[in-house]
Amino acid sequence: MTTTMAHPISLVAKNCCGCSACEQTCTQGCITMQSDEEGFLYPHVDIEKCTECGRCTKVCPALSPYEERTPLETFAAINRREDVRLRSSSGGVFPLLAEWIIDRDGVVFGAAFDKKWNVVHRKAATKAELKDLQGSKYVQSRMGRCYNEAKTCLKKGRMVMFVGTPCQIAGLQHYLGKPNPLLLTVDFICHGVPSPAVWQWYIKNRATSFSKKHWLSRMRYGLNPVSSIQSVEFRNKDRGWKHFQFVMKMGGRRGESLANVHYDNPYMRCFLLDASLRPSCYHCPSKCGRSYSDITLADFWNVHKVVDGFDDDKGTSLVIINTQRGAHVFGELDCRREHVCFEDAIQYNKAWRKPYPENPHRAAFFQEYKNRPADFHLLAEVNEGEGC
Repeated sequence: MTTTMAHPISLVAKNCCGCSACEQTCTQGCITMQSDEEGFLYPHVDIEKCTECGRCTKVCPALSPYEERTPLETFAAINRREDVRLRSSSGGVFPLLAEWIIDRDGVVFGAAFDKKWNVVHRKAATKAELKDLQGSKYVQSRMGRCYNEAKTCLKKGRMVMFVGTPCQIAGLQHYLGKPNPLLLTVDFICHGVPSPAVWQWYIKNRATSFSKKHWLSRMRYGLNPVSSIQSVEFRNKDRGWKHFQFVMKMGGRRGESLANVHYDNPYMRCFLLDASLRPSCYHCPSKCGRSYSDITLADFWNVHKVVDGFDDDKGTSLVIINTQRGAHVFGELDCRREHVCFEDAIQYNKAWRKPYPENPHRAAFFQEYKNRPADFHLLAEVNEGEGC
């Protein structure tokens, strides 16, 4: 019999961040990550297989959060290659870090789309493969076996860069158990992670609407309208960094593009107004540097108020150095940078310190999701003052 009620890992309940460290550390294979009714993954335990070894509870970042840390250094940074920066969410520092690792025969783990536009973590071993990991994806990624793969690479003597949300990095650190000089961990200042099921609901809705308008698309993609989607950009900069757009291209050459400034797109509005986030995000235990990452990246919003000459509306990165390992690698990069005061920078990225509060319409929104309405009409009721 499979259950979650009689096992200690079930006590985590809604504090679970879904990192999957428990699943990957279980040597008996008795833990599987399964979606709940909101579309978030939680551990389910087969009690008959469990030997009560306690490994799963030891690696859980919700049960054993790290202590708060003070950053070593803080920078404003810009990739000198403008074409790379324009394809990046902020200042283009991630590609520089990732290429530094690849150049040393290392591998990079990060979030990418699969063929069905789900967001999953995967490994890149070449610069060509890094393209799929670049750019923000505002959906919680499925970790799969990436912690285990990273550990295997480290054991073989390969350098590893692992990029994820603070809770995913904390889960990796707990899973590995001890520092490794070959490992570079990179997280970002996290607003929270939306439901993968809500994301699928949204793109199916948009793709179906497209197919209904185009008879050729109906003939070609009728049974699976999501297959008409050619590309998705959460942070397109055609209208600038500050007014970034959500862009979805559908139907090939004769198709069309759905493009909305982020605050006009219903999916992005739901995310930014904190109505679709994972329950643990509203009381995240990985704030204030508790992920124990080497480097934290973010958009340097209001950079013009902190340092001169970095605000051209093409994207500037806030780079927070947390360890000597992070300082060494960042120091090797060829980028434009400027030391800034951490407190001056973080006042415009308050999510480093504390999570956003739960939107009062969240329960109603997920009830609407379960009822499967025609479109995201409930978002019109979300109060602008409750989110970002």
